Amino acid sequence: MAKIAYIEAVERRTFVYTEEDVYESKLKLYEMEARLCQSGFFRVSKNTLVHLRFIKSLKNDIGRKLRLTLKSGEQIMVSRQYADEIKKRLGVM
Repeated sequence: MAKIAYIEAVERRTFVYTEEDVYESKLKLYEMEARLCQSGFFRVSKNTLVHLRFIKSLKNDIGRKLRLTLKSGEQIMVSRQYADEIKKRLGVM
């Protein structure tokens, strides 16, 4: 769990992204969220969970969305629905 940077659902499949690899999980995203929400994971869109410790920076984007940059350099969009809550969790609001 400590190496998981984010989890993404794509076309009814769930992928777990670690620092080095990508794995497919048989669990649905909502099942992963229920198991991991107390471990530093946060939903940033309808199809993505991110581990807070892997976030390098966040930047405002168009339409009240946020753009997260992970320590790996990958960028993930945070939907408006989750933007205020993630700012609070990161202490920038």
